Amino acid sequence: MAVRADVDEEVVYLLTKTMFENLDYLKKVHKACNYIKLENALSGLPVPLHPGAVKYFREKGIEIPEELIPPEMKK
Repeated sequence: MAVRADVDEEVVYLLTKTMFENLDYLKKVHKACNYIKLENALSGLPVPLHPGAVKYFREKGIEIPEELIPPEMKK
């Protein structure tokens, strides 16, 4: 999922949380969702995460590589 940088942090947090916490349902909707797993959610990402996504992944204890942390969160 991709969003613009100006989307509210709480909105992105809730979108990310809702997606990952409802994977069983999503798998019934589309077979591509069978490949979505929290453990590999950050694999192969080419751009930094949105701060709202960072918040969710940190909450879940997912280690976020330095290159995926948005510049504004590195200050």
